[in-house]
Amino acid sequence: MARYVALLRSVNVAGHGRLSMAEVRQSFLTLGTTDVSTYIQSGNVLFRSPSRNTATLAAAIERQLEQDFGSAPAVIIRTVADLARVRNTSPFPDQGADPARHHVTFLARTPSSDRLAAFIPPPSGRDELVVIGQEVYVHTPDGYNNSKLTGALLERRLGVLSTTRNWNTVTTLCDLAGA
Repeated sequence: MARYVALLRSVNVAGHGRLSMAEVRQSFLTLGTTDVSTYIQSGNVLFRSPSRNTATLAAAIERQLEQDFGSAPAVIIRTVADLARVRNTSPFPDQGADPARHHVTFLARTPSSDRLAAFIPPPSGRDELVVIGQEVYVHTPDGYNNSKLTGALLERRLGVLSTTRNWNTVTTLCDLAGA
């Protein structure tokens, strides 16, 4: 069975989207996934599934969460190989970026070529970003809270649903998943 990480969007962030991770784990088990564990309270779920179609799997998880909780966060899925690629692709660790000031915005799909061509990030101090495939790597030396390069901005400009994790969370998920 393949190993995945489900990234639930806007879960337990600033008091919004409150979900118990124990109850989320049970929802995943109800779906027939195995080896289910969560990391911190912000909607990171590691699991195994025989499914090879991540879009179908994400939709099934969203339906199950809707059934179990009455509403469902969007779910973005990455394989263990995807996570390893994310860790190995980011340009910022090699530049000495503080892991607490380095984020990855995971996109639900690759943005259209038209959206990418038209995308010009707003001036945001010393912040930097790089779009590679279905991830946006963001370095915010003055802090994410002070940046204009937020997940909401990226969603609007790229036309793709997203969720953001800091680099410490990304690397810990890699370690937990065996990436």
